[in-house]
Amino acid sequence: MSLLDQVLIGVLSVIAAAFLAYFIYAWAAGSSYSAVERQAISIAKAKAGLASAETFSIVTTDETTYSLTGQNASGKMVGVLIPKNGDQIQVVPLASGVPQSTISKTDPVSLGIYKGNVVWESNSSNDFKIFDFYTGKELK
Repeated sequence: MSLLDQVLIGVLSVIAAAFLAYFIYAWAAGSSYSAVERQAISIAKAKAGLASAETFSIVTTDETTYSLTGQNASGKMVGVLIPKNGDQIQVVPLASGVPQSTISKTDPVSLGIYKGNVVWESNSSNDFKIFDFYTGKELK
């Protein structure tokens, strides 16, 4: 085997190892998020009466909250907020607040908690805003 062949095999081995490491890292990161999502849905169903989950987000304002929206047993749309620090779970009827589509038609909007109040958090690639859930007033 020539020196050129050995160098080529070495370079290809390093590239293959880098791809393998990247895919293992991406899989591990995705599985952690999925595990948190499954756990939050399970808690929301058991403790907050959520029948089916439609969205899940991890929202970080002044605290981190696991946020779900979906239908309760009576078919009404609700938001379930599970604080990461273990504080009390909050359930809010989505009909009692400003519609999510009023906050933003293009950027992702998630339900969260900011300074103890229920809020909508809007994230775009260049902006981060927090709006009061009930009035739609921009808070930050």
